[in-house]
Amino acid sequence: MLLINPAYEHFGGMMSRYVPVGIPVALGVIAAYLKKWGVKNLQIVDEEIEEITPENYLKFIPNQDKQPIIGITVLTSQAGRAYAIAKLYKEAFPKSIIIMGGVHVTALPQEALQTGQADIVVRGEGEETMRKLYFAIQDNQEWKDISGISYLNNKGEVVDTPDGDLLQDIDEIPIFPYELFEHPKYDMGFITTARGCPYKCSYCSQRLLTGLTYRWHSKERVLENLKILVHKYHQTNITFYDDNFSTNKRRVIDLCDAIVKEGLHEKCSFAVQTRADNLYEDILPAMKRANFKTVALGMETGIERIAKEINKDQTVAIHLEKIALLKKYGIGVTLMMIYGFPTETPEERIETFRVIKNADVGFVKFNNLIPYPGTLIYENAKNAGKLHIEPGWRNFNSTLSITRSIFSKTPLPYVPDGTTEIELKMAIIKRNLLYYFQWKIIKKILTRDKGLGWVELPPMWYLRPREVFALLGMTLVCITNLLFSFSPAWAANLFSSFIKHDTALHPPKDIKAFSRIFKMKAAPSMEPKS
Repeated sequence: MLLINPAYEHFGGMMSRYVPVGIPVALGVIAAYLKKWGVKNLQIVDEEIEEITPENYLKFIPNQDKQPIIGITVLTSQAGRAYAIAKLYKEAFPKSIIIMGGVHVTALPQEALQTGQADIVVRGEGEETMRKLYFAIQDNQEWKDISGISYLNNKGEVVDTPDGDLLQDIDEIPIFPYELFEHPKYDMGFITTARGCPYKCSYCSQRLLTGLTYRWHSKERVLENLKILVHKYHQTNITFYDDNFSTNKRRVIDLCDAIVKEGLHEKCSFAVQTRADNLYEDILPAMKRANFKTVALGMETGIERIAKEINKDQTVAIHLEKIALLKKYGIGVTLMMIYGFPTETPEERIETFRVIKNADVGFVKFNNLIPYPGTLIYENAKNAGKLHIEPGWRNFNSTLSITRSIFSKTPLPYVPDGTTEIELKMAIIKRNLLYYFQWKIIKKILTRDKGLGWVELPPMWYLRPREVFALLGMTLVCITNLLFSFSPAWAANLFSSFIKHDTALHPPKDIKAFSRIFKMKAAPSMEPKS
């Protein structure tokens, strides 16, 4: 079986040379679960590492006498690339079974199926569904009654089976198979210890996969995983990729105590992302003892009105309170911000920057809003005729403004009323680069202080002329972007009037994402196949 992570371009755009490559977690988890059940000859191709081309695509199918089963994970910004890869394989192997999964096709199964390249869409979490599909296909059994899938019937109509159940105990999924991702470009320092987030932010598509559930691995399981990363892969800084690390404070305290007991805190530091209102003071002494050095908060905005409108269910004030609390315990803070929310004004963007500047945290990153399919913001933008969807959804990239030249023709997918696209781009670029161009930030980037942000220079970069010139080139683009961002609005708008965009695609019909209800179920008790 071939599993594919598609990519139009390397993550980070013009900065990709200095952005560590993240492991495709979804494919790794699926691979681990299938291997547990005896699936052999699993191969993973990540286009962040190696591009699939008409010249090399056959080498990823070892046994070309058989019709392969191919699984492709699909994020919104990579949807077009996923469909192109599927077409390549479908033309070579007409009887192949191509299965697509991930958040984008969970929201828009019809789009994927009607390309004519996808045979099956797996909606929601995929471990059990993929297991059932694989063995049904291999044994030539009927698969169309498997829950959690969509497919086209003989009339070309989309058939959605009932939503699949979530695994009640995620310890049933084996340890992440880091051995499949030992390429030197990968950043191995990550772990996922929980799934889901029981909140309803209007811009987040996570609940398409997990609903409002929240499940976590046992501390024994987490420790086993951490020991692999620390002892085998010699990681000295590990980031917890949980959507919300501290929802359950008892689990956090128990986990931190276990880390200290095992002595892992002496060999490694840790970073997490969580919600401010879940950052209880009770857990901070334990996190400090366990060498948790950085906490990332999705603050998103510095305007209370906007926080309420986007269903954050937490105020700007609570973020500022928890930032002060983290400083009290000597734990660093990273803030993730978004510009371009509906009804947001230019003055409010300035006020947001003033608020976070006064907060004086370690690192801040500003992204442009992406109205992902299946979210409330997407629905509202679609109904208002405010979406600009490029072919293949290529512009649905949250770092679009900061990883390209400001003169790029690629449009933002959404711009709120009262603001032009170039004005929004300028605001995002200005705030990011003004924050980066502080000596305390530059010094940490140059000295490779991992955990600060998302840019990391290679070891001994200053002794490599190629790296020095590449860095200077990127810096020149950044400085040009920054200087242009100070242009008067009238001049910038005049300039942008000469940049022509493609005609936006009509938003496709999507499923009723807001009515989905997940049930949790124990994993099958049958013995794994050998």
